[in-house]
Amino acid sequence: MTDLAKTEARMLRWMGMIAVLAAVALLSFGHLQTAVAFAIGALVGVLNFHWLYKTVTVLMDAQVTRVSRKVAVLMVVRYPLGFAGLILIYYFGSLPLLPLIAGLLVPGGGVFLESLVLIGAGLREKQTA
Repeated sequence: MTDLAKTEARMLRWMGMIAVLAAVALLSFGHLQTAVAFAIGALVGVLNFHWLYKTVTVLMDAQVTRVSRKVAVLMVVRYPLGFAGLILIYYFGSLPLLPLIAGLLVPGGGVFLESLVLIGAGLREKQTA
């Protein structure tokens, strides 16, 4: 497994931990609808991150001369699907919108935590060299 694949796997784990911990914290305060909205937003955000990572990996692969139809479709439909979901929940659902949007930011937290891990690893490596 390459370093980039390991980093991506760790970022997905960070994102999952952030989403679960935040949803459990919201549930512990008795905010069921808020926790569900946050969890849905986090799921959509992590899925979007994963799709984007796979797309960039395929596009950066030197051996690929053409992008597969699946990658092209995922690249085109990810934002319209996300916005359509938000609109449906806003107009027809009973879930609050702000926690849903906050859940969409979970990938940023996962990337931030992984960057701290990589910085720490780089500092440890530099000190031993």
